[in-house]
Amino acid sequence: MNPKKRILLIVSAGVLLLIAAMSAMLSSSDDVTNRFKSESFDIALEEPHWTHDHDSVVPNEVLPKDPQVRNKGEVDAFVFVEVRVPYYDELITEELDGTDAAKRSLPVVKFVCSGKTPSFDSTATPAQTVNDGWLELGESPVKDEANNEFIYTYAYVGADPSSVEKLAPRAVTGQLFDGIKLCNARESVSESEQFIENKSLSVKVTAKGIQTEYLRSASETETAPERVWQILCGLGDGT
Repeated sequence: MNPKKRILLIVSAGVLLLIAAMSAMLSSSDDVTNRFKSESFDIALEEPHWTHDHDSVVPNEVLPKDPQVRNKGEVDAFVFVEVRVPYYDELITEELDGTDAAKRSLPVVKFVCSGKTPSFDSTATPAQTVNDGWLELGESPVKDEANNEFIYTYAYVGADPSSVEKLAPRAVTGQLFDGIKLCNARESVSESEQFIENKSLSVKVTAKGIQTEYLRSASETETAPERVWQILCGLGDGT
């Protein structure tokens, strides 16, 4: 190899080494690790006066049952209560004086509130009575024909029915109702028809809650009962 070619090769090698060195010197990396912990969110359904010894119940008997919701978490909560009450399609109901017996598709349990007149005495409608501070949502009750239940849904709104009430940590709602009463019904006159005698009844109460902040966007929240319920159920937009 002649001297001219040897010099060119050496220069080329030197350029490659210089570029590699410059690339290494100009490269950089950085990272930041941010640690945080979310606050606890926890609600509890309570029934202070309910007992489990109710094996012999007769029509019009009132049982103490007073569902309320306690915020056991560390952040404010919006809370709702859902009550499932069984019904029979051919329930024979009567007026309180024993007249006007008729077959109706109605819930077998009525809610009782101290100091308030029930929404109905004859069980002629599925409507229920609840204590002040609770709002029944628009589509309630829903008739679940697959499970033979009426589903009642209520939002805790306090004094303002247009807005869900914030339940602070360690706070408790008012009681949804104070008791339940087996409807004024009697057994069927025919063995082929449904009746309530010697049947076990289950009334299921469920409390549900959601955070109060950032339900509408990163800077706004939602307070309308129907909208908050939709977000809680995954039926509406929410952050």
